[in-house]
Amino acid sequence: MAFFPFNTPAQRFAKKFNPLRDTVYDAGGMFSGSRMSADLAALQPLAEAVGADSAELADLLWLQFVVFRKRQQHSEGLPLGLRALAMRAAKGGLTPTERYEQHYALGESALEAEEYDTAVEHLQQSAQWAAHEGATLSIDQRLGMREEIGYALHEAGRFTEALAHNQQLLADAQAAFGSSADERLSGVVNNLAQNAYELGEHAEAKSWLQQRMALGQALQDTDIVLDTLFQLGVLAHETGQPAEARALFQQRVDMARAQDDEDLLEDALATLAEFEEREQQGEAH
Repeated sequence: MAFFPFNTPAQRFAKKFNPLRDTVYDAGGMFSGSRMSADLAALQPLAEAVGADSAELADLLWLQFVVFRKRQQHSEGLPLGLRALAMRAAKGGLTPTERYEQHYALGESALEAEEYDTAVEHLQQSAQWAAHEGATLSIDQRLGMREEIGYALHEAGRFTEALAHNQQLLADAQAAFGSSADERLSGVVNNLAQNAYELGEHAEAKSWLQQRMALGQALQDTDIVLDTLFQLGVLAHETGQPAEARALFQQRVDMARAQDDEDLLEDALATLAEFEEREQQGEAH
């Protein structure tokens, strides 16, 4: 009896696809991204011959997404990844870890593609699957993912949702860290200030920034303090308080000078000069 290898569509697809998949997932391997994308695209007819909803087609689409992501071409890859995960989810059989990882990859790619509503959807689903008892994420990873969700909500223009999300995140993070003076809180406090500002709650935004300033001072973290001084100065300028803005920008210059860091000082002086120029232009009008 004669034996004909790779006789079925699935076998013919696997013969060509598997070496490409192994190359992409080889941690130490190197390949041309554009060539790999072309080679994978050429396999689509073979995958479709297996079936329009086949696991082979889903695997091909996902690998194309992975390659586009490696190439930082997120807008091109995202639709492929979304389609692949939808096909896989419809078939069932994905483990909680696979669901967490794949939703997270899509959420991250959507952030890069500035598809913020899509990012929110998939980061939220990733967080839900990461909370499954079989997941092995650290508390930092879980909180970090929630911080990304807050960022995506803000960038999507969903400021009220972002504010509520970040307020809960801050409370949970403080409880998890056992302290209100932990460097890891700086980002979410800053995001709360941005949320409040976009909602027109300028006094609340200032309060959050002052809380961040106190955190930076308690930690003796120059970067946090300098950045917060800048943001407080901008807020004062935009809310019609030029004297306060000038004092904050000057404080930033003085602090940068005390650090004996030429780059910091150059940046602080440039910011002060820009503020003074804007003030002069405003007076001229």
